Order: sequence, then C-alpha cells, then structure tokens
Amino acid sequence: MDRLVNKPDLLSFYIASKIPVSESTRQELLEIDRISYRLRREIELLEKFDCVRCKNCQTVIGKRSEMLVMSTEGPLGAYVNPRGYVHEIMTLYRANGLALIGPPNKEYSWFPGYAWTITDCATCETQMGWLFTTTNRKLKPRSFWGIRCSQVADDMQ
Repeated sequence: MDRLVNKPDLLSFYIASKIPVSESTRQELLEIDRISYRLRREIELLEKFDCVRCKNCQTVIGKRSEMLVMSTEGPLGAYVNPRGYVHEIMTLYRANGLALIGPPNKEYSWFPGYAWTITDCATCETQMGWLFTTTNRKLKPRSFWGIRCSQVADDMQ
C-alpha cells in the first residue's frame, strides 16, 4: 500500500478494484479519464457508503463497518463455482434481512473449513449470497456472510 500512495494512478485503479460497489459503478470509475476525477469520485462513494442494500428492493442487509477480510484479496474477492460461474463477493461479519435456503454444504466451499448455505433477501427473495459457517471449532470467525456484489444497490446511502 505504501508504494501506491506515491502513484495516484495506481492507487485510483486499486481503489476502484476493491471498493464494494456494483459492477456498473466499478465500470464507471474505471472509465473516468483523469486520475484526480476518479479519486474524487471514489472519495464521494466512500463518504456515502454506509449501508449495503439489496439491488432489487433496497432492503439494508449490512454495513461497511461489518466488512471483514477472509482472503488475500481483501473484503472483496472473485470466486468460481463448479459450473464455471464467477461470483464477486464482499465478506461481512453480520447481515440483516436475509433468509437461509437449505442446509449447510461443505462441498466446493471457497473457504477451507467452512460450509456454505445459500441466502436470499427476505423481502424480495433475490439470491444475495451465502452464509459461511465453520466446520472446524478452531477457526474464527465462527461464521460470516458472502454477499454477491452484483446484487448490491449502486447508490449506497
């Protein structure tokens, strides 16, 4: 991170790749020509970012302060399921307004030692991501949420 501070162009692209926003907002950031404008827009987004909302119904499902790092990529990461679909997810300690669908499954978990359970928005039933629960008592946290970035509202207020 120290080397990025002295290179605002690289810093702006790094922030654009890690900021927890929808794919369309991320694309908007990457298309901004001038570095200072891109950084200004990223600051605006970060200042506005408090709640994580369902893209479909705007239900609040989490908060920035509840994000956690579960991989070397940070609180955002891209994961591929067995059928070849790529899911970019953000990881959260807590989430609200979500309903669990089915039992936990250890097979094909992106996080070793954790089982996953599909989770839908309790309001509109959109598939939002997964709850990951530990299968090994020594692991911490005991559980966390993986929320699909494609299902997060653009305008996080």
